[in-house]
Amino acid sequence: MPPNQKCDTFKVAFDYYTPRAHFIILPRDKSNPGTDYNSLEPGARLKVVETALTMVSHYRLQNSAILSLHFGSWITTKNMFHAHVCSGVNEYLSVYERKKREIPNWPSREYVTKQWKASKNPRDYEVNVQQYPFRTYFKEEVEAVTEYRRSKPATTEATFTPSPPFTAILYHPSEPRVGFAVDKSTKPKSAESFLEAQEAIVKFASQNKLTNMSVKGDDNGCHVCLVLDEKSHG
Repeated sequence: MPPNQKCDTFKVAFDYYTPRAHFIILPRDKSNPGTDYNSLEPGARLKVVETALTMVSHYRLQNSAILSLHFGSWITTKNMFHAHVCSGVNEYLSVYERKKREIPNWPSREYVTKQWKASKNPRDYEVNVQQYPFRTYFKEEVEAVTEYRRSKPATTEATFTPSPPFTAILYHPSEPRVGFAVDKSTKPKSAESFLEAQEAIVKFASQNKLTNMSVKGDDNGCHVCLVLDEKSHG
């Protein structure tokens, strides 16, 4: 985070242990502000969005930036809240190149895990980010969801009305993704308006029983992704 824009509640780190093009928003005090997004107070939720927007503006991530939150059984840390600011690979590595000298004991084997897929050399962080097998994992997950839907008993699909600021809910024809449309004139610009949009998506996920942090099974979770860049997404 820029020194003059540091948040008193959250900090931002690179993903040292699973080299991917995303920054991690973490609490400064591990005992606060909560264990997951559901446990955050409204003020803390706003600070998460503000922290992400600060990263986007300061490091010029406007071409590709998404705030991603884990919910339900997809959560990866049970005892501490975290969020991801996803960016393009080149943009992420550009920031890394500028800031890597501030990482304690870097490079070091203490950061190397089984998630370093391309190379176990601690000096090859960039190579691992560039070659992280996103497409392989995505294909496996889509196939798993497709198989789950085949085995699930047929039920009547519920209908949902989008909450403001969204005007429509868009279901992807071949992938397990749901999109939310917003009129260009009402596209979020302030942290407060982005938070409103995020809360509307979380509400939808909750209605579909995807936000319960105590459930088990890969089909009972989701990622809530809030687009922060300046592109128009289809």
